[in-house]
Amino acid sequence: MLKADIDLIDETFDISQSENYYLSVLISQDELSFCVCNSIINKYVFLRNYPISNKNNPLSEYQSIFERDDILGLRYKSCKNMLVSPRFTLVPDYLFDDDSKELYMTFNHGEATDNQTLQNHVKSTSLYNVFSYPNDLTDLLNTYQPNIKLFHHATTFLNTIVSRYSTALAVRFYSGYLDIVFIENGKLLFYNTFLIDAPEDAVYYLLVVSNLFDIDLKTQKLIYAGNYEQMPTEIAILNNYVESIVECEPSKTVYYSYHISEIFRKRFINLFNLYECE
Repeated sequence: MLKADIDLIDETFDISQSENYYLSVLISQDELSFCVCNSIINKYVFLRNYPISNKNNPLSEYQSIFERDDILGLRYKSCKNMLVSPRFTLVPDYLFDDDSKELYMTFNHGEATDNQTLQNHVKSTSLYNVFSYPNDLTDLLNTYQPNIKLFHHATTFLNTIVSRYSTALAVRFYSGYLDIVFIENGKLLFYNTFLIDAPEDAVYYLLVVSNLFDIDLKTQKLIYAGNYEQMPTEIAILNNYVESIVECEPSKTVYYSYHISEIFRKRFINLFNLYECE
């Protein structure tokens, strides 16, 4: 029986008012998380997280969660889903062609016949994020939320960093890979995903990026988008190479229930910031 390990509900949350709420969902091979924002008062009133045990074939667990959860199937004012996946590529506005998005994905990641190719416009940059969703997952999401909008984690991560910092070196860990972003004077200079087998791999790729852009890590703060208590080994190793590691601050444009403490606001920062993506 699948059971949530995080279940935070504000006293003001009212199922009968769900059509005034925004639903944001995050799906990865490790977890399925979702939060609800009351659009009238601009406040997050609900957060729930399910750990996923079958990481190689998680679809059946996703389906069980959607079937049994009492909140996911409600009718909402809007719904968005963010997939955490290394299958994406960034394309400048002036080069993007909707008819060529399949070619972009095939060129960078190889062909995947059981996937649907999609795109988000990253509003904080002049880029399109082209990515893929497994067909079975899109079918599942559309069954329970027919009007759901589909996003990729890179869209949210980029929007978060570029909108909050003028110059920043930022990282985000996921299961088995690492995202690194570098912006300077408001301009995005680098974003890539690296597969990692050990915490030390993160140092190697961070050094590669720092050498590429002549970044002095001993004077450079490293922004971490998430709660670094989740990654104590990786953070401890990186601390030996950078001036300091700072957690990315949650959005100040929305309010949070007091049940959703600072720890959770930072851990699920990408999920909460999906609200800002278009």
